[in-house]
Amino acid sequence: MTMEICAAKLELRELADSFATLSDTLAAKALSELFTPDGVLEFQIGFDGELNRIRGRDDLLTAFRATLTPDKKMFHLSGQHTVKLSEDLTRAEGIAYCQASFMTEENGVRQITTNDIRYSDSYVKAEGKWFIQCRRSTFLIMETRTVSE
Repeated sequence: MTMEICAAKLELRELADSFATLSDTLAAKALSELFTPDGVLEFQIGFDGELNRIRGRDDLLTAFRATLTPDKKMFHLSGQHTVKLSEDLTRAEGIAYCQASFMTEENGVRQITTNDIRYSDSYVKAEGKWFIQCRRSTFLIMETRTVSE
């Protein structure tokens, strides 16, 4: 494995980890900027679930702002991340796993929802930096539980 391949894989891992970190810090604008200007976020419940799609940084920013709200405490744990690079090292396909939890409180009742997610990604390198071109979020397991004092 060449140094260029190792560097690209490390940069892509950092991109995947940044998605998790920025989600936890509710940084919607920075999160949308991880995508190409015409980037796509797809999401579905299970592999056979209906596929929903958000396209473009402006729409991504709106969706992230609606989802990442101060009334939620977020926690993302990144798991394995594998990538296959193009020969010219300007494109890549990847699979990343994440466990994302958030806590909400309503009428004095706190609930934690935990999602086990598989991301299927397409990446592109532009102007020396990697971006997400398309991220399909497949929610594999979802659990909600009430937090007792």
